[in-house]
Formats: sequence, C-alpha cells, structure tokens
Amino acid sequence: MSTANATEVDATKAQPDTTSIDSSSPAIEAATAEETAAATEEEAAADSNEAEEEPYKLTIKAPNGVLVPVMASAQETVQDLKLVVGETPGTMEYSCFYLALNKRRLNDFAELGEIEGLCLDSELDLVEDQYTEREARVHVSRLRDLLGNMATANPMVAGLDAGVSVFSTVKQDAQETHAFKDFELGQPASLDVLSAGKAIRQLAQPLCVRLLVLSGWNPVPRNRQLKGDLLYLLVTTLENQSYHVTAGSSGFYVNASSTSRFNAENYGVAHAGQAGVREAAYYSAHSLVTLLRRLSPKFGKGLAEIQKAMAERDPAETLPFPLAEQAATPWVVRGAENSVPAAYDVGAPQDAFLRQGALVADSLRDWNEELQSIREMPRETLGDRVLRDRQLHKWHAEFVEAAIPGAMAVVGGELVPLNPTDPVDQHMFLRDNIFYSKGFDGRETFAALGGDAAAHVATGKDITGVRLLNQLDTQGLHTLGSVVVDYCGVRVVAQSVVPGVFRRQEATPIVYGSVDQGVTVGADAEFHRLLEPVAKALHFGEHEVANAAGEASKLYTSADVKGLTGTDGRKYVLDLYRMTPVDIEFLESECAADGRFPAYPHKVVLLRPELVDTFWEQSTRKAVMDHVAERVKGDKGAEEVAEEDLLKGFDFSLSFSPDAFTPMQAKTAGDEALAGAVRGASRFLRDVSVPALARDLAAYVSTPLSGDALTATMHQRGINMRWLGRIAELLPADAPSVGNIRRRVVFEMVARAAKHILRRLFRAAPSHQHADVFALVANCLVGSRYCAAPAQHLARGVPELAAMTPASLAQEVRAQVALRFRFDLAEDFVAALVPGHELMLLREVCVKVGAQLALRQYHFERPSEAAVHAAVVAAMDPSVKVTKTVKRAIKDRVDAVLARPVAVFADDVMNFAAVTKVATHKSSFADEAFEAGRLALEKGDRALGLEMLLESLALHEQTFGFLHAESARCYSVVSLAHYDAGEYALAAEYMTKAVVISERTVGLDDPLTIHNYLNLALYEHARGNSLLALRLMRHAMDLWALVNSPDHPDLATAYNNIAVMLQSLRLYEESLRFFRACLDVRVAVLGTEHVLVAGAQHSLAKVYAVTGDFKAAVQVEREAHMYFSSKFGDDDPRTKETGEWLAELTFNAVRTAKLSKAAKEKIREVASTASLMPMEQREEPVASKGHLPIDDLIKFITGGSSSSSKSRPSGGPRGKGPKGSRR
Repeated sequence: MSTANATEVDATKAQPDTTSIDSSSPAIEAATAEETAAATEEEAAADSNEAEEEPYKLTIKAPNGVLVPVMASAQETVQDLKLVVGETPGTMEYSCFYLALNKRRLNDFAELGEIEGLCLDSELDLVEDQYTEREARVHVSRLRDLLGNMATANPMVAGLDAGVSVFSTVKQDAQETHAFKDFELGQPASLDVLSAGKAIRQLAQPLCVRLLVLSGWNPVPRNRQLKGDLLYLLVTTLENQSYHVTAGSSGFYVNASSTSRFNAENYGVAHAGQAGVREAAYYSAHSLVTLLRRLSPKFGKGLAEIQKAMAERDPAETLPFPLAEQAATPWVVRGAENSVPAAYDVGAPQDAFLRQGALVADSLRDWNEELQSIREMPRETLGDRVLRDRQLHKWHAEFVEAAIPGAMAVVGGELVPLNPTDPVDQHMFLRDNIFYSKGFDGRETFAALGGDAAAHVATGKDITGVRLLNQLDTQGLHTLGSVVVDYCGVRVVAQSVVPGVFRRQEATPIVYGSVDQGVTVGADAEFHRLLEPVAKALHFGEHEVANAAGEASKLYTSADVKGLTGTDGRKYVLDLYRMTPVDIEFLESECAADGRFPAYPHKVVLLRPELVDTFWEQSTRKAVMDHVAERVKGDKGAEEVAEEDLLKGFDFSLSFSPDAFTPMQAKTAGDEALAGAVRGASRFLRDVSVPALARDLAAYVSTPLSGDALTATMHQRGINMRWLGRIAELLPADAPSVGNIRRRVVFEMVARAAKHILRRLFRAAPSHQHADVFALVANCLVGSRYCAAPAQHLARGVPELAAMTPASLAQEVRAQVALRFRFDLAEDFVAALVPGHELMLLREVCVKVGAQLALRQYHFERPSEAAVHAAVVAAMDPSVKVTKTVKRAIKDRVDAVLARPVAVFADDVMNFAAVTKVATHKSSFADEAFEAGRLALEKGDRALGLEMLLESLALHEQTFGFLHAESARCYSVVSLAHYDAGEYALAAEYMTKAVVISERTVGLDDPLTIHNYLNLALYEHARGNSLLALRLMRHAMDLWALVNSPDHPDLATAYNNIAVMLQSLRLYEESLRFFRACLDVRVAVLGTEHVLVAGAQHSLAKVYAVTGDFKAAVQVEREAHMYFSSKFGDDDPRTKETGEWLAELTFNAVRTAKLSKAAKEKIREVASTASLMPMEQREEPVASKGHLPIDDLIKFITGGSSSSSKSRPSGGPRGKGPKGSRR
C-alpha cells in the first residue's frame, strides 16, 4: 500500500485511504465486486444462525482469587480460553491447569457452543492439573521468557530487534512546543527515527532472580521418576539465597540437595526442627511462581512491577510473538547492544532442552501427516472453516519457523547430506522431518532453460503454484508444505516429506506428468479427474502432450507438474513451477541476443496468474458486449430486448495451455487455439498492461512509496519484474514531473542487480567475510564520494574483492540491469541519481538481501569537523555540565567519526537474516467478509459495512492471531468506518492498534506503517489532540524521508495536513510555510499549468487572508483565476469563484491597510474561530461570524454595518478538478 492516498484535510471531512495492499487488479475488481458481495451475503445467510448468536461473556475463577472476564464466540474452543488466562497479568503464573464447569472437566478442544450446560454468562473454575515432564519444561520456559525481555522475537528466525514497536516513545515524547518547530523542508533523512533502543528499554523487565537454571542433578534418577520427579532446578534469589527445586507431578518444592550432595526430600521435612526452618507445606506450591514469591520478597516485588507494566500498556506492544516468523525484521538495529549478549545467563544454553526435551521428541514431527490431516478436516460450517483455517495458518507458521534454522544450517555446512558422494550442488538434506535442497540445477534438469538461473527462478515459481492450489483447496488433491529461504547468497528449498519417497522402487511413482523431460508421460485418469476443477479455475484447457515415442496423452496441467500417490494413499502434486503459461512474446524477443542486450539469463519466463485472470476477464467481457450488441442490432425492430434474452445463444470459451510453445506440446487444431490464447495474453501484457501501469505511474494515479510497494503494485496487475526496464523507458527521463517515480523504478533495478552481484560474491567468499563483502558493495554503490577506493580497507584475501572499485561495480550493475531488465542504464547513473538518496538505495539493498546494519548516522561524503562537532553536542544530554573531561570525550568522538576510512564499515554489518518466500495461507471467509464490508461502506450502508468488518476482524484474529498484518489491515478499515461516523475516539483506538501491529509485523518504516501513522494523526486532530497529531505527523514525515524523497507528490497532501493542524493552534506563520510547501510540490510535480496547482493557489490565498497579508493573497489568487479562466472559460464555477475572491481580496487589501493594529489582531481572532480548512463540516451557531465574507468581517470588527450583499464564495479550499472532484 502506498501512502499516496493519505487524505488531504479539506473543507469536507478527510477520507483516509482504504486501499488494500493485496487488492486485485482493477479489471478483476470491477468485474467481480458485485458477485463477491452477493456470494458473501448468501454464505452469511446460510450461516445466519451461527453469526447471530450472542457472544459468551464468561468468567474464569482462579485459585488465587483473580477473576478473568472473557468474551468469546461459540466457535472458539476451551483452549482459546486457556490462552487468555496465560496472557492475563493476574493469572500468568498458571500454565498446567484445566477448566471446569460445575466441577466437570472440559475438553480443551471442545467448541464453546457444543458444551452442554454452558450459558452465555457461566463461571468456569481454573483447576490445577498434574504436571508431565513436558508441562514442567513449558512452565519453567514460560517463566524464563516472562522474566526476560519479550520486546523482540527469536533472533535466530527473525533477525535482531525483530518485531519491536516504537509507538509508545513517539506518543509519550514530551515537548514544550509542537513537533515541527525545528523541521526543515527537504532535510536529509536520519536513521534516528528507527531507533528502538528507548522502546526496548521501556519494555525491559526488572530483575527478579539472579539465577534460574536446570540443576546439575539432572537427569532424574529412575527411582525418583517412579516417585513423580520430573526436573531439578537451581534458583538463586536477589537475597543471594540458593535453592534446589524439584519439579514434580504435583508441583514444585524445595528439596534438601546441595551442589555436593543429592537429597530429593522436601527441605522442610529433611530439616524439620532446625532453627528458621518452616513446615514442609511452606516449601511447596503448584506453581513455581507462587513458590518463589514465598521464598523471595524481592521476586514478588519485581513480578508485581512486571504485572503492573503489562496491565498499563497496550497488549499489542507487550504481547510476545507466538511464532517469530510473524515478526518484522528491521534493516537497522541497535549497534552496541547487539554486539554483546544482554547479560551473562548460564541458563540460556538450556533453553533448547526446556523447549524440546531430552529426547528431542517434540521436534520430530511428521509435518506432512499433520498438514494433510488438517486439510481433511470438515469445512461445512463456519465454525469448521474457522477452526480449519486457524490450524492451517498455525501449521504453516510453525513449519516456516522450523525450516529457517535448518536452511541456515544447510548454507553453513552444518548438516550431513543424504548423498555425500554426489556433487555439492546435488546434495539433499533431512532434518526434523523437513527435506532440504539447494536452488541449483545440480542434475541438469534445466540445462536447456538456463541452468542454475532457471532453477533459481523455478523454485520461486513453485511457491506461487503451491499458493494457487492452496487457495483453490480442491478436495482429494494434496500439496507439500514448502518454503524458499534465501540466506547469504544461497537459495534453499524446504519441503515436507512425501510418504514413501525414500523407498527404493523399481517403477517410477510418477503417474501424471513427466519426470524425464517428456521421454515418458503419465496421464492417470484419477489425477486427471481431480485436476479438472483446478484447470477450470486457472483457465487451462485439456491439451495433448507427446512423449519421446510420439504417443499423445491428454493433460490439464503442464507436463512438468508431477502427480504421484504416496504410501498413505493420498494424491500429491509436485513441481508446480509451471502453473501459468509461458510469456511467448518475451521469450521470442528477449531470450536471444539481439545486439542491444545480451540474451535473457533463462527461459522460465512465465505469465503471472493475475495477468491470466485479467486477460480472461477482459476477453470475456468484450465477447459479451459484442454478443449483446449483435442481439440488439438484430432485434432493432423491437423496442426493447428482455435481459434474459440478451445472452441467449452466447457461446464463448477461452482456455490456455501451460505447455504451449514447449517441446512437449502436440500440434493439434485444438491445441493451436490454446496456444493462440497464450500468445494473446502475452501480447496483452506487453502492449496493454505495461503501458497502462506506466501511464498510471506518470500521472501519479499509483504512487508506490518503496521498492516493495512498487513490486506489489506490479504483481497485482500481473506484471513481472523483468518489465521494469520497459516501464522506465516509458517514463521520460527529462520530465521533472515523473522524476520521483522514475528514480524509484531505476533504484529498484539497481537494488535487484546489486542483490545478484552480492549472491555471487557471498558464494565466492567464506562466511566470516560476508560482512566485508556487503560493506564493500555498499561503499562502492553509495559511498564513493566518501572514499574512492574502499577495497583497500575491506578486502581481506579475496582477489575479487581487492579488484573492486566504484567504477567496476557500477559497470557490473549496468550489465546486470541490461541483462535482467533490458534497460540501458546511464554510465554516470551513480553520480546522477544516488547523491542525496543514499539511504533510500541502501535500505532497498539491505531489505533484499536480509542485511541488518548498526544504527548510526552514516556520512556519504566527508563531513566537516564543525558539522560533526555540532552533531555530537546535539546528541548529548543537555543537563550534562561541560567540563574538561566532557570536552575531551566530545573531541574523541569527533576524531573517531572523522577517522572512519569508509562510509559503511564491516563492523556496521550486524547480521544477515533469512529472506523467505512462503505459500501464505489465507482465510477465504475472512477475506470475503472484509471485501463485503468495504463494498457496503462505499455504497453508504455503514451499519452493514461495520458489522461485516467487525466479523472479518474477529475471523482474522481467530485465524491468524492478534499480531498479524491482516489484523492490522482490518483494524485500519474499521477505524475509518468509525471516523466517518464521527466516532473519533473509537477511530483513534482502532487505528492505534493498527499502527502498533503494523510496526511489529511489517516494519517500522513500511509504507503501511507510515500510512497508518498519517491517518492516526488525522483522527487525533479530529479529537482535538493537535499536538499529539503533529508528533505523529512528524514521525511519519521522518520515516518518509528514509523510504522516499522530498519530491514525492503525496507530500503535498501531508504538508497541507500539517499546515491545517498548525493553523488550529493559531500558528499561522508556521502553517504558511507548509501551505507554500504544498504548492511547491504540486508545481514541481505537475507544473504551473494544472488544476491541482490552481486549487492549491486558491487555498493558499485564503490562508494569506487569515494572516492579513492581502497583498500576497491577491498575487496568488490572480494566478489561480488566470488558469481557471484560460482553461475552463469564464462561465466555469471555479473561474467565477476565484474571480469573486480576487475582487474581494483586491478591494480589502486597500481597506485593511488603514486599520489599526488592534483591529488586525481582532480580524485574526475572529477568523480563527472557524478554520478555513476544518477536518469536517460543522454547522456554525447563529451568532458566529466565522464564515462571513472578508468585507463583512471587517465591518463586524470595526462596528460598521455590512455593505456587501455578496455571500462568501462556496467551495473553500477543496479545489476541484476538471470533472468536479479532487484526486
């Protein structure tokens, strides 16, 4: 999602953008919006009995007396209630328990609606249960996590400082003045806006125990296991008392052991009668938390502080990630804090044992059996679908989290291959029942298509194919769990294991498709039947494929798609990289050297599924329109034709062959028609879709803020990234109006070229030199003005690195761009495009390769000593007294900065995180409810729209959990619905959750996060919290400077909103600065002759009038009037309006010059009673003079009667476009 549509504050109520990140292409959306809404309404009606049930308002009573209120739906399970208990501060000490209704134990997996005797307001009892060894480990592990820092996710999976939010520090920033007091327009970006140090420190937990580890007396002796002992622990309290604790089946108790003597007896029993020893019951408790509270008063005090902090904070900020895979990975992280461990923790190496057990039984999961069993769960009712979707999402997230460390181990050479005697590129690995292979063409399967380059692309296309089949969810057809992991230049494919795949078989198990490039082709009838609905949904036609002997077989999917029957009897489809047809026009024109560009590196150039859908939709629509036109023309004698007769006789079909233009495609008449459709779609992509996107980008109909946003925009329209060069060619290089978006497109090509270069260099260098490799490429790309020869400071024994210079890297980037994007990059592109935008380009490269840099101020040209000195002083605490020691420290810091040999040093590279491609599971019912709610809002049916959106929000949270980007999207749109209804407090509450969740799940500087900050600022301003709104706007603007540049067209909207907020605080002169900036951006992007520029001039003239500067107001208003008059004529309403304003301003410019100073101040005071750009339209009281014409205002202040018979011109600051509407 781009912040392009962040709403401008006008005379009408602002409308924040509600565009979905993953909305379909305009053609598809326009054609299917009504059908989607109708289908959703029918499905909702079918489930009306469930949907209309009142929610359960239950109370859970804990043994410690705490009552936990829970609101739940009938479809939620008892296990969901137990999760709420564990997350509640007052009951977080319980982990091993069950819930009882009237002393009857409830099944954890029973749905609430199916529990006999459960009323809407029932009270449940929390009953402490017997521990198992696993439950004891989980209890101790949860306590360690609680006492540790839960602000970030597991760094092994998500990277350093993953999943942190800085919203609380932005909101709590106490400032005496407004946030834009020191703001300079166009100021350089600063990484300080991404500093998470303060937020993480605020979330840091107070120290509660000195030591909580497994005792050296583990494992438990066999005879003690018979008595119920499970684990032995060693605890050292803050009072410096050490206790040996037994975790038993009934709970925890202090035993009489020491470090030199084992005695498992209760301490109170073993030392009964001794001074200071209490009774045995004092030394035992069901929960370790309860026991430690008794033993250590300081533990109880620290835990109370933790509980208080958790209760005071928004749960979205403190809730730990259930799975680290859902956390956002930042590209800049804390430097000093991540350079050393947070604390010396003897128990840290034991965490793996606490989570997995001594036999590692918990990790040896049968991933495939779990996945297929979940897919076979019932799906008839809404409750069935929600439960099934939840389990599918949970499985996929857990699989990705397990696969990432395994893939990293494969790259690091830590796993023993299954086939060690084969070449390295052919090695296969098995770990934790997950099968790993590298994305190379080790077996020369893709030799004719491009070798390793083709294999690399095919693995990503396979994920797309898996995603397509998962969305279709065809019963009886099974896919594998799959994830692609890119780590340090190597692509690793992780998959669940097909049952029986490792058994030696005489005949090939492949019964559908070809495993040997067409030598043999299987066409199993059962697979053919199962794939028929898939082919229909993907618009595939049945086509013939010939084997090496010339024998033809009929298939629906590509011959490269393989079908086999596992030993479990299930039908599996594998190798789904060809689930769309080939882009034949690109293949024929670009996959061979043409003189201008070298041949494209591979021939796996396929159409995207979105493009196939769009072409099919438009072709069908055209056929329908042509048929209707013929029917109407043929029945021209009749006055009208009945609607049901219009489509009589309509016969049209359009299908594609995924094997068209491949060696295996048979040359029959029917297949030629399928191939013709493929060529038509390919031409549609080249001649229609790509130019249409370029036009929209040039006209700023679509304004992607970052490289990821540009990628999403292209993919939504079915355009592959290889067309970036063509888009850049269609954006004129010499047109200032498209300078921003063209730079974004070029930077995307440069960043992707740098990614390919880094992949090659990573594979050529040992792992301990990867930081040097990245730093060298970064310096050559963005730091050449700082150091012209960075290799001499970074190359350590790698010849290829020692020979690299900024010029040689630029040449290689140009070669990669020409090879992969068919674009001729200028020789001086670094000098022409990079200066001033170094951080923007560096961010894109880091995101694409998973690099995490230390947070500091990077200089990309040599700074002066004075500038560095000023920056060091500004970063100091103002309360520090300047002494000789402080001055010496300042000088040392300045000298250290000036002594840096390069812009980015190897030590600045803190980590490389894995970058993944996953077959993300989506909840179809939740998405349908979301779209239906959004459409209802657009039609003005707020009640239905809000109901559907809240239903979608509940379904998203039940399916994906609270911390998920989909949940943030729902919160954002629900907040808009409340804002439209004037419920600003509710709107701000929902949007706050959207902000925090988006920060933690998609990133601190992701366009979605920036968008949410901008809209939250509008909501807070509407509530009257203008100072807070300005802080939020300032944070969004600082993020904007990192992601994009000051010439982005949507900054005009942001500047306008800032100006209105400042104006509401009566800071007129400062607001003028931003109104002028709004006009400057519009002029720079659109030129002086544009309706939006004239509208901005008209608005600025009114603001000048408020400040009393009628001379400037007249000048600006005259320019707006001249444009409207010349463009639309004197009879146009806008021409008349600006003419009336120009006459009044000119007349009153003379009159106000004669007024006293006090009268001018009174004009300002009265004019400010009603903002010229309010957030909403309000009906003014009868006595208010805020909306009087300027002439009447002056007469009102000076005591005279109004001589003007004119009313104030209508319209106001909302400048209208040629068709009466604003962009």
